[in-house]
Amino acid sequence: MAIRGEHVIIIHYSEIGLKKGNRRYFEDKLSRNILESLADLSTGQLRIDYGRFLLFLNKESPLDEIVKRLRNVMGIAYFCIAYEGDWDITGLCDKILSRIRNVNFHSFCVRTRRTDKQFPLPSPEINRIVGAKIQSDLNKKVDLTNPELACNIEIYNKQVFFYFERIPGRRGLPVGGSGRVISLLSAGIDSPVASYLMMKRGCRILFVHFHNFPITNKASYHNAIRLAKKLTPFQLVTKIFLVPLIQIQENIILNAPVKLRLILYRRMMLRIAARIAQKNRCKALVTGESLGQVASQTLENIVAISEAVDLPILRPLIGMDKEEIIQLAKNIETFDISIEPFDDCCSYLVPENPETRAKPDQVHDAEKRLGDWQTLIDRALQDAEIVTLTFPEQTHVAAE
Repeated sequence: MAIRGEHVIIIHYSEIGLKKGNRRYFEDKLSRNILESLADLSTGQLRIDYGRFLLFLNKESPLDEIVKRLRNVMGIAYFCIAYEGDWDITGLCDKILSRIRNVNFHSFCVRTRRTDKQFPLPSPEINRIVGAKIQSDLNKKVDLTNPELACNIEIYNKQVFFYFERIPGRRGLPVGGSGRVISLLSAGIDSPVASYLMMKRGCRILFVHFHNFPITNKASYHNAIRLAKKLTPFQLVTKIFLVPLIQIQENIILNAPVKLRLILYRRMMLRIAARIAQKNRCKALVTGESLGQVASQTLENIVAISEAVDLPILRPLIGMDKEEIIQLAKNIETFDISIEPFDDCCSYLVPENPETRAKPDQVHDAEKRLGDWQTLIDRALQDAEIVTLTFPEQTHVAAE
């Protein structure tokens, strides 16, 4: 149903309203994120107004693009393309009729939310009067449970607005409100979804991707950048660190037990990610692990891998099954990229039956055989590339 105008978008936020003493902080974060997401578009003023945002539009405002971008702003519960109504009930009815007279629908309902008690009529009476006017003038049927058109009226702070559609947002908390974290981004299905879920909880994500080019091709390298680019509209600016792991892997292959290779790879990855986190003021690491999904994700192996670093490791997918993760990947449009063929550096020369129940003392003994692995970590960090992605799109590549 296309009912368009050029007046105002009402934006309702999600759980920010429950933050009490910190509510203003999160409102400011959300306001800044909305403005930054629309910075290159023609819009009017954005203001906070009684627990909602009002975004005023003008004739040049590209409504479709604004709607598309607002859908991706974390913290928004829903938003509406709204029209200013009259304080007088007769004028309000006339304005509503003028918007829907040429719209094709058979059934309707009217729902009023009146928080300003100075308006002379209570909500049920407003519903009755507006509904009777639509019914008599347009000969439409009232349906309170499954209407084809819902006329929503909001009355607050001496203002009247009406709208016909609620456009769902991503909900959650505004990005930046919960601090910065490092996400270990592979080119597969899970880690982009884990990153998205942490953005939804208000975290700003910095990505670290490990590759073993030139031993393998650069497919995972390029796919990781494409995945980070796909996720960037949710947080507007993204850094991805592309770290070569091949020298560390070769050292492990030459000196460590075959069955422990994967665990040792992962421990080194965490150490490198923790170093990047420390330098970039990040408070935790994020992985796409789901308990029991693959050999490295048994409880014993997760414990053995996690003890390599002191930083908290957040695992938002830990209790999800693969179908749930795939559905989310499709929802955020990362799935098609993630299923493209690539050589995963974690699978490089890993045996068919890797260790699934590693014991910490075995892992410690294996690492003692690796010699000066700290120098190899330093070298990997020196050779890392940094790609900065922004939305709208700009890309800059630099060595660390």
